[in-house]
Amino acid sequence: MNFKQAMAILEKQYQNTLAKIELDKKLHQEEMQKRDEEMQKRDAEFKLQMQKYDEASKKRDAEFKNLSRRFGDLGNRLGEIVEYLVTSNLKEKFDKYGFYFRSTMLKVEINNEKRQPITDIDVLLYDGDRTMAVEVKTRPTQEDVKRHILRMQQIQKYTPGIIENKRVYGAIAGAIIDKDVLDAAFEAGFYVISQTDDNVDIIPPPADFVAKYWDAETSSSSPISIMSC
Repeated sequence: MNFKQAMAILEKQYQNTLAKIELDKKLHQEEMQKRDEEMQKRDAEFKLQMQKYDEASKKRDAEFKNLSRRFGDLGNRLGEIVEYLVTSNLKEKFDKYGFYFRSTMLKVEINNEKRQPITDIDVLLYDGDRTMAVEVKTRPTQEDVKRHILRMQQIQKYTPGIIENKRVYGAIAGAIIDKDVLDAAFEAGFYVISQTDDNVDIIPPPADFVAKYWDAETSSSSPISIMSC
């Protein structure tokens, strides 16, 4: 091999080396570009997720505020119902059903034998030998009716002095009375009181309605038929 041939071989090797370097450089650039694109894609996805999270958080905050406001409104509404029950001549409206209540008490506490409070009566109408324990809800449910039956039994067992030796009747009062609740209350022997706007009325019971009372003196319960209107 002469000098010229040797130089040609070296030149070819050099060119191959340069080509490989350029190829490696190009591959590296493509790899870096691919990584940059992936990072940009991840950043965009992360920003989108954060945006969705922020929107969801704002929505939850708005829903929570709305729920809090609604619960506050319900609490105010409940207070309004109690106020109307007391100030709307409810006592006199029971006259046509054979009751002649002339006194009212609010939140009468019921304590057990250890003087621990176990329940209370929202509104108590009383006079003579009969009383009416009224449970007040904004929108009573069938479960509220069941709880009021248990409450009447507790009143019977742990009778507060003001209704000792009296017959205790029950009533459910609310701003919204659903049909199933109305039926359940009448079946339990409870009167039902509806409050709408500025009016409080006793919903006329069905013809076969029997008002139930709990005898606080003898700790037994007996039904009586209502009087005709």
